Amino acid sequence: MRPPYRLLALDIDGTLLDRAGTLRPRTLEAVARAAEAGIQPVLCTGRRYRRALPIAQALGVKAPLVCNSGALVKAAEGHQTLWRADLDHRLVTDLLTLFSALDEVAVSFTDRSPDGADFVVAHHPTGRPLVDDYLGQNRTHAEVDPVWLTDPSRSGPHYHICAIGERDAMLALRNAVEARFGGRVTTFVQRSSRYQGTMCEVLRHDATKWTALLHLAALWGIEPDEIVAVGDDMNDVPMLVGAGLGVAMGHAPDEVRAVADVVTLDEENDGLAQFIEDQLLA
Repeated sequence: MRPPYRLLALDIDGTLLDRAGTLRPRTLEAVARAAEAGIQPVLCTGRRYRRALPIAQALGVKAPLVCNSGALVKAAEGHQTLWRADLDHRLVTDLLTLFSALDEVAVSFTDRSPDGADFVVAHHPTGRPLVDDYLGQNRTHAEVDPVWLTDPSRSGPHYHICAIGERDAMLALRNAVEARFGGRVTTFVQRSSRYQGTMCEVLRHDATKWTALLHLAALWGIEPDEIVAVGDDMNDVPMLVGAGLGVAMGHAPDEVRAVADVVTLDEENDGLAQFIEDQLLA
């Protein structure tokens, strides 16, 4: 007999939203039905808080948001930071030195109010097409500070540093970061359909969507086996493995589907809604 699930952890892009970035009515209704049944939806995303908040509002989800691949937990009401996995100053300095040695542009995300900057970068434009695609789409939310690389404390604390480029270059960067810093960091290489480039994300070693979820679960008295997690990308793997029930979308990479307990349909065939209707609420 399955346990009574109490928390539904949902990735946004490719899970809640379809390929066009649309929240479909069937998905909206299915998540609402889960909430009515006493299963608390929590959004767990690689997105910045600013970009995750409108999705939570559209769903009517008032629970805190797990953002930046698990490095930040923010209250949807009041915008209070509930948990953040800060990188220590020495580690930030060493990471920036390695990025520079590999000729990669560093982007560091900030934790400010929704009307403040979302990230800091040394220059714009950078002359790197894939980086400038990202910066161009988010220029109004960027702090451009040529000095921050030599004085990271100016725009800290830092909890999520990334580079953007071709996939092979990002895999090489990930390998270099892991070889140099070992168990001090967590890395993800993934791509959003919103941008042309692939991202290599570097977070503190204990910063994952699952770690962040456990902070919320502890506050609410929810056990890990009472959590259902649904996702489609590499930064979803820790929560799919840790949750009582891990669900991969049908379009997820092989590595993601391999660790899931259940594989549902892809986002173009309402995989999330199908799972909620047929397996979670049946």
